[in-house]
Amino acid sequence: MRRFHLLVLLVVWLVPTALCGAEFKLTNGDIIEGEAATITADGLVIRKATGGFSESIGWGRLTQDTLKLLLDNPQAKKYVEPFIEVPIEVKSKEKAKKKEIVIKQPPRLERPIEKPKFFGSLMTPSGFMILGILYFANLYAALHVAKFRGRPIPLVVGLSVILPVIGPIIFLLTPDAEGMAPPPMEQPTASTEVVSAEAKVAGMQSGLGLAAHQKPEQKGASQGAETYKRSDTTFDRRFFETKFTGFFRVVPANPDMVLVVKTAKQEYVARRISRISGNEIHVQLLRGNTEAGIAFGEIAEVQVRHKDAKA
Repeated sequence: MRRFHLLVLLVVWLVPTALCGAEFKLTNGDIIEGEAATITADGLVIRKATGGFSESIGWGRLTQDTLKLLLDNPQAKKYVEPFIEVPIEVKSKEKAKKKEIVIKQPPRLERPIEKPKFFGSLMTPSGFMILGILYFANLYAALHVAKFRGRPIPLVVGLSVILPVIGPIIFLLTPDAEGMAPPPMEQPTASTEVVSAEAKVAGMQSGLGLAAHQKPEQKGASQGAETYKRSDTTFDRRFFETKFTGFFRVVPANPDMVLVVKTAKQEYVARRISRISGNEIHVQLLRGNTEAGIAFGEIAEVQVRHKDAKA
């Protein structure tokens, strides 16, 4: 406690000593020499060197140099600081320092780059769309392979549904259906069969001696005419090559006979067969001397008759 009192007496003695004989300049140009006697929030009272005390002088009446001098007084510092003017340059720098915000990004771990997998990419919406397109292209190819090879369309397409891509390739590599057909069975001699008048016409029967296959003349048909219907006959390449060999010649053996091919939409009267493939036949029409192509699947009836006979 004794030490505290000594410290207070020392401060009280040093402060007046430091300010003794100081010059207090006022903003109106007056100068007062002396020391600060009383310091309050409203101002200070100066003990003049010539004797006596000055009136209470507000802090705003002191010049900037005097205010800065009073900063050394711990008792007056807190009252003087608000009245000291700070240069504009210093203020702008302090504001810039306050506004400047530096954001530092925290360290981040790099994610490993995953390589896209083929089967994984197929399990996406775009992958399913590609698989669907390929699947329908497989069925479309199976349809044309069946027509090209003369195979039943349901068989080829059905196998392609179960075995995509592999099914069409299997049928594409196998021979045509006509090439795999068994050889024709030997027929009894013509003397034991009823042969129509058309079958006896030279050039109209097969060169393989299969004239006995020809059916007898049907009731209601013109004399010498033969009729083959889809319900009784399979219309394919082998059928036309064996039954109507004479019609494949450039000049038919019997020009008076014509080949009539009927479909659900039209009837074709032909003088000869110009060419034939695995799934259709091309005939040279009697009128106009033009060529027409007819698919085997569209043929409903085939008839051989005299060109002047009525259907």
